[in-house]
Amino acid sequence: MSAGSTLNHRPDIDGLRAIAVGSVVLYHCGFARLLPGGFIGVDIFFVISGFLITGIVSSDIQKGRFSLIDFYNRRIRRIFPALFCVYAFVFVAAFLTLMPSEVGTVTRNTISSLLFVSNIQFYSQSGYFDISSEFNALLHTWSLSVEEQFYVILPIALYFLRTLPHKRIVALIAVALLVSLAASALMVTEDQSAAFYLVQYRAWELLIGSLLAIAAAPKVQTPQFANVLSLIGIALIAGSLLVLNSATPFPGLAAVPVCIGTGLILYSGAVIPTIVGRTLSLAPIRFVGLVSYSLYLWHWPVWVFGQQIHETHGVGDKLFYIAISFGLAVLSWQFIEKPFRHKPYRTAPIRVLVNAACGMTAVLAIAAFLQPLAEMYWQVPQRVQQVAAFVGYDPNKSYRTGQCFLTSLYNQFSMFKVDPCLDLSETKPNYVLIGDSNAAHMYPGLAADGPQANILQATASGCTPISGSHGDSRCTDLVAFMFDKFLPKHHVDTIILSALWSDKDLPGLLRAIEKLKAYAARVVVLGPIVRYDIALPRVLAKSLYAGDPTIPARYRQPGPLETDRLFSAEIPASGAEYISIYNAICPDGNCTLWTSDNNPIQFDYGHLTEEGSVLVMSRVAAAIFRQNHAQVSSATAN
Repeated sequence: MSAGSTLNHRPDIDGLRAIAVGSVVLYHCGFARLLPGGFIGVDIFFVISGFLITGIVSSDIQKGRFSLIDFYNRRIRRIFPALFCVYAFVFVAAFLTLMPSEVGTVTRNTISSLLFVSNIQFYSQSGYFDISSEFNALLHTWSLSVEEQFYVILPIALYFLRTLPHKRIVALIAVALLVSLAASALMVTEDQSAAFYLVQYRAWELLIGSLLAIAAAPKVQTPQFANVLSLIGIALIAGSLLVLNSATPFPGLAAVPVCIGTGLILYSGAVIPTIVGRTLSLAPIRFVGLVSYSLYLWHWPVWVFGQQIHETHGVGDKLFYIAISFGLAVLSWQFIEKPFRHKPYRTAPIRVLVNAACGMTAVLAIAAFLQPLAEMYWQVPQRVQQVAAFVGYDPNKSYRTGQCFLTSLYNQFSMFKVDPCLDLSETKPNYVLIGDSNAAHMYPGLAADGPQANILQATASGCTPISGSHGDSRCTDLVAFMFDKFLPKHHVDTIILSALWSDKDLPGLLRAIEKLKAYAARVVVLGPIVRYDIALPRVLAKSLYAGDPTIPARYRQPGPLETDRLFSAEIPASGAEYISIYNAICPDGNCTLWTSDNNPIQFDYGHLTEEGSVLVMSRVAAAIFRQNHAQVSSATAN
């Protein structure tokens, strides 16, 4: 993330930057369990950036020396030099490690990043099954796009408001902040991707910094009060880092504590040094903050392309990638950022703009020719490209997305189609499938292998069917409806529970089983599926291209097998039946990778294709449909 410089440099802000970038890097590079809310580092950056940039612009306006050209001159010198070096690295790494078709995706992402519209592009491509982050080395540039879109408007707005009384300016910014926050809070439940990526739903975070920069509140007068505020601020940040997680609807109101916490530290340390401020100003912490922009730029491409070269297995691998990122960041800061922000490379604003335009043109030219060059050089066999192309597989029709399977694009329980998803039969046994996407991908196979049964489906992404389920309203409302309303009134023959299980789900699952046993003759739990570190089609393409059949096993995650063993030992005692999907895919430890038509069985890290679902369910059909299918369902509406 970028941020400007102030006339009076505050070392505690460098420390805040260190917290922000450290949180993001740890979260992205495999330490999400340590800091489940590490993604909030971007929000810290937004508040800091709004504070610094607004302070610079307001100061220049008050002194009568504001120039829009000079403003963008400073932004260009701050952002472009390091960013262009990252683009060069991405081009080379993509050429060497990705399939030619994937190189084309990288070049398109580069262009959108270069034009500062990558947030809009990534939003337009977002969807529950979007796996572009696996090789989108520029995914993190969405935040730069948000900032630069914000800074198209802010300086002009402040300039035209300059003649208004200070209180009026404060009021107008406060209104804009509240409108943006309200819109974010509403949108996060309707379309979380929009709330995450688009500037109108993020502007309030930068505007918190803007209000502080224009002295919207009186200065702190006593050290005691300043220390209290700063301690509250750091506590709010720490709490957000530890309490929030990937399942939290974010940003919306969930982002308020971290933004307020950041604001309190900025506000309390403006005049009086605080304990928190002095801690953040310690030299090692400050240094991380000084290189934070370069570290933010470098860490994600290093991680993404590192995974293509050497799959990550342990803490040592993760720390290695972080160390490489930090080393590149230090070099970038020392030899690229600093020189271009100061002499000898400082030059007239018009020349800077011309040089930036030339640099952008060069990046665009390279992007245009990179994919054709990759195709000519690598000459990847057609079969390998066909397999790799399965990362674009669309499962929505077979999963009945938008009807019986709710996702972030169908985020309201009201969109769930009770009829036909829960249409009971009086002539066939009724089997109801409940869970998340790992339940939805079982539906095609169940429907194919249970022609004498009536398969009902109630599924939502990120929705573990356990007692005390949490997550987006689409999930919690659906689980509550099924557990508390539908099943108590409609006795079915078999309840099937399936999800992206982990060990921590077991207590809630056992409670759910105890409750659901009263509503069906059988409760069946389908265990965790085999999962991979990256999309299986990419693993198989790498394996085919290298002629190395051992590659898939190296990318296989150990967690699902461990959970499968735990569940198989504990669940039968609860009165439910347990079926190991892992063993169905990997009999005798030899995992099935291909369907009968010689295509990948899974299209991403774990979800089954339609043909894959049919194959897997055929192997467990006897256990699932062991009842006499001639039996007439006992389902009746009370």
